[in-house]
Amino acid sequence: MDAWRLPPRIAALWSLAVAVLLSTQYLFQPFVWENWPWDEVLAGWLEVLGHCIVEGMFVLGALLLASRLRFPSPLAYSCVLMAAVALGTAIGNVALAVAGFQGAAPDTAWVAARTVRWAAISGCSVATFGLASRTSRLRAEAQANDLQRVQLGRQLVQVQLQALRNQIEPHFLFNTLATVRRLHQTEPAEGARLLAYFLDYLHSTLRQQLQGQFTTLGRELDLVRAYLAVVSVRMSGRLQVAFEVPAELRECVFPSLCIATLVENAVKHGISASPSGGEICVQAKLHGDEVEVAVRDTGAGFSGSGGSGVGLANIRARLSTLYGASGVLRVESNKPSGVCASIRLPRSIQEATP
Repeated sequence: MDAWRLPPRIAALWSLAVAVLLSTQYLFQPFVWENWPWDEVLAGWLEVLGHCIVEGMFVLGALLLASRLRFPSPLAYSCVLMAAVALGTAIGNVALAVAGFQGAAPDTAWVAARTVRWAAISGCSVATFGLASRTSRLRAEAQANDLQRVQLGRQLVQVQLQALRNQIEPHFLFNTLATVRRLHQTEPAEGARLLAYFLDYLHSTLRQQLQGQFTTLGRELDLVRAYLAVVSVRMSGRLQVAFEVPAELRECVFPSLCIATLVENAVKHGISASPSGGEICVQAKLHGDEVEVAVRDTGAGFSGSGGSGVGLANIRARLSTLYGASGVLRVESNKPSGVCASIRLPRSIQEATP
């Protein structure tokens, strides 16, 4: 049944309540208490209550018949309910008048007066019911929209995270394996060292895969450190690496692969593009209730994109979904050369997935 339709139980309770309410009018007439003792007043009120209940039964019957009909909108349904109340009241009062409550013949003015009273009360009741039903429906729709938005946000984050994984891994894996094969033929010791770094990287990557959207800053940096160790061997001394991360920040919760993407960009667009190579420095600082992680390189600098690549766009979208305006990615020039990309978000320390 539609949320705005009147349930039969509510219709019965409403009819009884209005009948009792109308009967109390008898008790609030001063001349009644002035001219009759309390027991006669009580008996008179019970008689009036009985007639009101009879009216209520006719009203209830009309409401139950109207509730079986189907209408396109709550407004149309409310109008029909009011008409049913008026019709039921009129029929009930005619029946009471015929039965002799107001004499041998029905009194049109008396019937009309009682019908108007029922109609006025029903109008207020229907308006209140309609307003409450509309409020309930709007609240349910808002909750459904919020739930759908949250679900879409989670799906978007998963898609963005997978896009980052696909961006970082394939070409890096193939290039590293090719380098291992070449070093195995020319410099076996260096090839063995590279293979050890590569296994560390694969271990860190697997752990990130199992953790999902979030990891800790420490585990993200372990992945970055393993990645840069592989790249450093491949670049034959053209890359220097530095980490400036306080130990107490390693347990901060951090979105997976965000820093790894910034480091991968620094290697690909900064250090590799510079004939002399350069340095990559990963720094983490605490600013009140926020943690900031910056990836600085001394490479070739901006290539004209201004930090608008696919990987950076995915990071911005993920931060917006997960943190709203509190998650910020900034990309700017580094001094004296290169690029500085930093992520700033609320600090959160909690138990991470092992």
